[in-house]
Amino acid sequence: MAVQMSKENRLVRHLPKILTYLVLSIGAFVMVLPFIWMVLTSLKIDSEIFGDSLKWLPGQLDFKNYRDAFVQTNMARLFANTIFVTVISVASQVILGAMAGYAFARLQFKGKNILFFSLLATMMVPFEVLIIPVFLFVRGFPLAGGNDVFGHGGTGLFNTYAGLIFPNLISVFSIFLFRQFYLRFPHEIEEAAIVDGCSRAGVFWRILLPNSKPVIATMALFAFLWSWNDFLWPLVVVKKDALKTLQLGLSLFNQEQGTQWAELMAASTIAVVPVIILYLTLQGFLTKGAVTSGID
Repeated sequence: MAVQMSKENRLVRHLPKILTYLVLSIGAFVMVLPFIWMVLTSLKIDSEIFGDSLKWLPGQLDFKNYRDAFVQTNMARLFANTIFVTVISVASQVILGAMAGYAFARLQFKGKNILFFSLLATMMVPFEVLIIPVFLFVRGFPLAGGNDVFGHGGTGLFNTYAGLIFPNLISVFSIFLFRQFYLRFPHEIEEAAIVDGCSRAGVFWRILLPNSKPVIATMALFAFLWSWNDFLWPLVVVKKDALKTLQLGLSLFNQEQGTQWAELMAASTIAVVPVIILYLTLQGFLTKGAVTSGID
């Protein structure tokens, strides 16, 4: 009788944890279900996709969809463009965000708090609202694309890699993330380095940045996702096929005759694989970065 009571008490004590894991498992299944459907659809023939009845598993594996997706969109070029733009965007957001975050966390200058909270306020403005002013700025960039010093007479950064990358060079979120991390970094280490003759720049590059791996990995992952999945800005600023990114390439499967669903699902599967690999690689740093940055 006592053993039975003990088991019941143990069950009651662990019931909240069991329910939590159950809800999380259901949520994870719901989230991964569209991805599973995408992969399975990419391996189906057209008659199975457009059949009268819903069919999850393909009757025969049709890898021809992946070959057609590569050929129709010149996916190798799309991948190269996307990787180039993403790598520069990630590096820029990490380096510039770290430098600005250190300045707001450690340096004292007039109007620092006002400037920082003004930057935070811009995070509430959707990029769709800013896209026209940003485009006009890129189009009128001085001494670029045939423009004069006043930004007239040419196309500026329109249809260039620089125009693609420009809005992603820095983000307010990266500044905020690094500032929160550096606010928690021990002052004693910096003070000891300064006493030993290290400059402010030396403290940043030699001490703070090498010890910022969790927040760097976190910011790199976010910046990668923003740049890799960006569709709206490349659609606005790029018209040359040679400069188009992966997300623009996916839209080529939506034609007047209809959508090529098999090829679209195959291309989408290829496009999402790098994101999954990067997330699985950095998920440990992501958790640690959220904790050390004070983001709950």
